[in-house]
Amino acid sequence: MTTDTDTAEKPLSTDSRHRVRWRLHVVASPDRAWRGRILELDAAGVQIGRRTQSAGAVEIDDSTLSRKHLELMPLPSSGGVALRDLGSHNGTFRGGVQVSAATLGDAAVLRFGESVAVLEADSGAAAAFATPTRDIPGRSETARVLRAALDAAARDGTPALLFGATGTGKEFAAQEVHRRSGRPGGLLRAPTAGASAAGVFAAWLGDAALFGHASALPNSVLLDGLDDFDPAAQLSLLHALDAASGVKPTVQWLATAADSFELKLQSGALRRDLLARFCDHLIRLPPLADRKPDLLDLADAMLPWEEGGGWAQHLEADTVVALLVRPWPANLRGLLATLRFLRRQYVGAQLPVGALPPDSLRQQQAGRARQRPIPPEFAEMDNLLLRYEGRIERLAEHYGRHRKQMYRWLERVGIGDEALQQYRRGERG
Repeated sequence: MTTDTDTAEKPLSTDSRHRVRWRLHVVASPDRAWRGRILELDAAGVQIGRRTQSAGAVEIDDSTLSRKHLELMPLPSSGGVALRDLGSHNGTFRGGVQVSAATLGDAAVLRFGESVAVLEADSGAAAAFATPTRDIPGRSETARVLRAALDAAARDGTPALLFGATGTGKEFAAQEVHRRSGRPGGLLRAPTAGASAAGVFAAWLGDAALFGHASALPNSVLLDGLDDFDPAAQLSLLHALDAASGVKPTVQWLATAADSFELKLQSGALRRDLLARFCDHLIRLPPLADRKPDLLDLADAMLPWEEGGGWAQHLEADTVVALLVRPWPANLRGLLATLRFLRRQYVGAQLPVGALPPDSLRQQQAGRARQRPIPPEFAEMDNLLLRYEGRIERLAEHYGRHRKQMYRWLERVGIGDEALQQYRRGERG
């Protein structure tokens, strides 16, 4: 499995190299104590393993990790992080490709054992907004900066434009602004769809029943798709907005637009005076590909597991890697569709073994759902472990299954970690 170019690691500029701190987001791990934690990398670097017995090392309770598995060392001169595999048995993977040594950049996706992590170059911006919220989950710097911008718009109460690619969660951002504002009324989505949207909206704004009684008033109004209005209708929309602001100035006006709204502005398809009504706060929603450390947090927020636990608990490590390196052109909409598909295919069963290639997700996962494995008996497993000298990766290749499945089968027939070491040392047989 290889990485997509759309989701490649990002090099640091010369100016930013001396002010970033490197953080390793452990997004998935068999060790619940480490699942979701963030590891700060200092100048001395860090060693990661199962039982390193080294001062300052990180120990993760993951049976597929070697005692001393890998080392990460920040490189101030190059603006990256040096990775070195310490001769681990199961290897270290970068973006799905096994490496023995590499220089990593921002957004690098790592797998060591059954643990998956994303490396982040954090400049320390918006540190006061580290707490995830319902509508803007995640603890990456990208999430913090977004929450800070939405909070500023909420505190000002002035109009704001939320723009970004399709599916980046503009309505979630609007909900976040309204919630942070503390306004007692609701967030109301204005009727803006259709060819006569401007006329409908103008009539809606002039409705005396809506704007004549304070008890019935919303405190935040969202115009979805400001850049989609017909140019000929934008003037009437502009007049309606001005009139409504005079009637009820305490309402906060929010609007959404596509990433390309500036092109429409340059071509004259979007009126500058209409856009100017929303220029107090211009907030861009980042694409999902730029939110790798938060992907499973977003998954849990969008489609939580009713029976408890999160997606990190149910997904195989290779599947998590495959999700992290996908380009996600449809952003959150694409993620939600993928999550729903996985839930439909694996209701009541272990969620999927192996990777999710972007072009064959449905066929591969549907095939695996139909082919439920029959666990082998002890004699068969013993014979194969002798043949392969206790090498789990060879056993997994033999059965066409994931290594994690092999550990489950070995546990079922009573072959534990110590016994595996005996196979590897040639003490069995």
